[in-house]
Amino acid sequence: MAKVMVVIGIKDAAKILREHGMQISDADLRAGIVQRVYPFGDAVVVTKEPVFHIYMPLLRQWIEARSEEQA
Repeated sequence: MAKVMVVIGIKDAAKILREHGMQISDADLRAGIVQRVYPFGDAVVVTKEPVFHIYMPLLRQWIEARSEEQA
């Protein structure tokens, strides 16, 4: 069985991060990806505006490494 890359957009990724308690806007996430602060995505400049690819497995790992159980 072939593996498939699961890639989501900025809006979906920011929503997932907010659901996990991070206060982040779409713009902040875009800037963080461009600055390589968030290692779970890439920005590719195609025209004037970059296209963002957020890799779901890397996003999950990043969230898990920074999360703690809540009572």
